[in-house]
Amino acid sequence: MKYELAHHTSSGSRPTNQDRIAHAERDNAVLIAVADGLGGHAGGEIAAETLTETCIRAFERIKQRTITQPSAFLALTVLQAHNAIVQIAKTSREPIEPRTTCVLCLVQDGYAYWAHVGDSRLYHFRGSEVLTRTLDHTATERMRRDGVLTEEEMLSHPEKSRLLKCLGGPNKPSITIGEETPLQRGDVLLLCTDGLWEAFSPGELAGYLDVEYLDEGLEETAIEAENRRQGACDNVSAVSLRWEDDAPTTQPLQANQRLNVDQDALWEMAKNRMLAQKKAPPKKPAPEKPPVKTKARTKDKTPKKSIRTEIEELEKYIRRIEKD
Repeated sequence: MKYELAHHTSSGSRPTNQDRIAHAERDNAVLIAVADGLGGHAGGEIAAETLTETCIRAFERIKQRTITQPSAFLALTVLQAHNAIVQIAKTSREPIEPRTTCVLCLVQDGYAYWAHVGDSRLYHFRGSEVLTRTLDHTATERMRRDGVLTEEEMLSHPEKSRLLKCLGGPNKPSITIGEETPLQRGDVLLLCTDGLWEAFSPGELAGYLDVEYLDEGLEETAIEAENRRQGACDNVSAVSLRWEDDAPTTQPLQANQRLNVDQDALWEMAKNRMLAQKKAPPKKPAPEKPPVKTKARTKDKTPKKSIRTEIEELEKYIRRIEKD
């Protein structure tokens, strides 16, 4: 795979930086993660750090060349991070409420897959054209989709920061999964926190990154974001990837659909997969010698395992699907 990668993170006009960014690479894939720890909750930087660390560990422990179920991998990795954040809060000596948004992108063999929770965004640009923008889990995004607000009006609305979903809270996170997307030479993916995207229209962002050197374009974008906010700038963080290879020639790995996935839906997927494996025709047995006696068939006394939504079980499922 041929691509250019650029990244930036800064505190903006805030005293601390609660954003976190990360990426990990292998021969045929790269994983990018961006997290925005919620400043209104003690421990926001802990939540963001936990998210990025969990993502990198999950990616690096995969041994085989291809992640066979990319969207399931992303969603389950986000759930692992959520459970880890909740556990940190429970065991902390000091009372903390760590929360974070996140956006993840896996580029593998020329296809892009992504997942997000909250208002950290992914953009897909082709030259000056905006092909995709993830939809925020916010009150203002819902109003925009209902026709109450425009994209520009969202930026100045008094409820622009009210999140409907995040990681680390008492409720199960609902994760939006993007469509499997083939990349063309020159395509740019941008993952960023609201400290960056709030300063620009989508078209402006496309223009800033449609340059010869991606790292210079991203750095200029971040500086301009801080200048436009004039002392009221949130943390500014982003990772951008420009695809510099041919379009993929391999077949896609999964159905091309955009989904909202929660923990129960993921377990239903796991259960259906295991049932399908059980129904597969058995291998033809080797010829047996004529038995002297035929023993009565005994019932399987192994108790059926209950489907539980605990992190240990999620990790076992990830390992299982990645062995196939």
